[in-house]
Amino acid sequence: MEEKNIIITTTDLKEDYEILDSLYVTERLKSPYPKEEYLNQILTIVKDRLRKQCRELGGDAVICCRFSTRTAYSISISGTAVKIKPKS
Repeated sequence: MEEKNIIITTTDLKEDYEILDSLYVTERLKSPYPKEEYLNQILTIVKDRLRKQCRELGGDAVICCRFSTRTAYSISISGTAVKIKPKS
């Protein structure tokens, strides 16, 4: 069975949805001044963890995401998991 793609967006959706839960994921960095390639790898890991949490709730998307760093030692994402309602 193919896993569905979980949408991650910093905005709202233009579709009706049911709110499932708020989500938060953080990952510590190995260096306070990491190179861009390493930051991209960590960002991918954090987004994958966010998608996994959403999938476990039965969601289709994580909306209104906010990305942040904490004193250059971690990357965090928070957002709202939602289930898109079927179109009538």
